Amino acid sequence: MNLEFGTRAIIALAWARDFGVDDSALQPDRAPVRLFVPAVGTDMVQVLHLGDHQLVRAPEELLPLLRTAPDEHFMDDRALVSLLHGSGQAPSVRSLGVDALTYVDAPFGIVDSEHVSISGARADLARLLERSPHDDASTTTLQGCDQCFVLFSETHDDPVAAASYWAPGGLLADTTVLTYPAMRGYGLGKYAAALAVDDALSEGLIPQARIKDGQDAASALATSLGFELVGSLLSVRLHNGL
Repeated sequence: MNLEFGTRAIIALAWARDFGVDDSALQPDRAPVRLFVPAVGTDMVQVLHLGDHQLVRAPEELLPLLRTAPDEHFMDDRALVSLLHGSGQAPSVRSLGVDALTYVDAPFGIVDSEHVSISGARADLARLLERSPHDDASTTTLQGCDQCFVLFSETHDDPVAAASYWAPGGLLADTTVLTYPAMRGYGLGKYAAALAVDDALSEGLIPQARIKDGQDAASALATSLGFELVGSLLSVRLHNGL
């Protein structure tokens, strides 16, 4: 792994705090841990793999079942859904998929373009979301951003691409990219993403890209920007009062 040890330590600290465990629990120089923690006020079961560490967060009534489950149930969302449904304790369960957790700690090295202009206005970001297909817009978190970079082409009056990041914990910058379908293939999404990555790094944040299974274009973009795989987050949603 090319990420600096200090970067991996910050990533581990951020996730430890998110899951409510000791700050040092997931550090990369610690022996692998397998922890189960209660989820408060949520209808989610989540499995975090970070390096060789595993954390499972779930409503407290489900923890006895999960503690005795074989490891393979935490590696595949279908297996976890089958376990929960078959137990009778969670009759209605829906997988939200698995996110690959990728990070970068070096700036991309942006070459300014004479063919695009850049806006940081939320209104321009809203315009891009409004004109994009619903499925594309709904899979991004652009609208909840701390900082955004919206691109306009010299030949288009409407925004053509954007990237943003959101840093609720002050350590990791969740980075998202959206390109208008007709303008894909020109490197606009990569350019916008590079702007967001460089800005996040300048603010002392570690850019994070969460990539769902099957999002091949997003995975290729992240790889081209130097993002490296560190872990995964599996999420399922419970219903019927759990």
